[in-house]
Amino acid sequence: MKVYLIIAKKLQKHVPRTEILGDPDRYVKAGSTVILRCIVRGALEPPTFIMWYHGIDQLAADSKRHKTTLDRNISEFESDAHSTIGSLIIESAKKRDTGNYTCSPSNSPSVTVTLNVINGESSASAVTSSASVTKKFYSACSLALIFGLIMIGGYRT
Repeated sequence: MKVYLIIAKKLQKHVPRTEILGDPDRYVKAGSTVILRCIVRGALEPPTFIMWYHGIDQLAADSKRHKTTLDRNISEFESDAHSTIGSLIIESAKKRDTGNYTCSPSNSPSVTVTLNVINGESSASAVTSSASVTKKFYSACSLALIFGLIMIGGYRT
């Protein structure tokens, strides 16, 4: 029984997982270069490929508007596993580039990031002010929740 647990733990350590580096919702200015990075961690072997999709459309590895790169065999500390980083580079982002981008490795689950291409200064300031209002709201809610938990805990003692 002990041998099975050891094998199960080793296998569990090497279950590959995929993540997008950075925010899952990106806001970029029209005309800028966008780099989306996807990392596959914990795989015993690097993926043979990483496909990128915009919505349901598969993107070609190289085109005039975008290109992909794949950095394999990046060693992970204290592990036999390796990491692989797949990047999608979008040159001169346009409004039509807005949407969901999915990183789909050959040996790991897919992950998606949302890209929002905005035009001009007014759009950028609207996004920034909207984000700060949301952060303030969540901060206030968190403080109220913590205060409530402290008050409830105080009545129990």
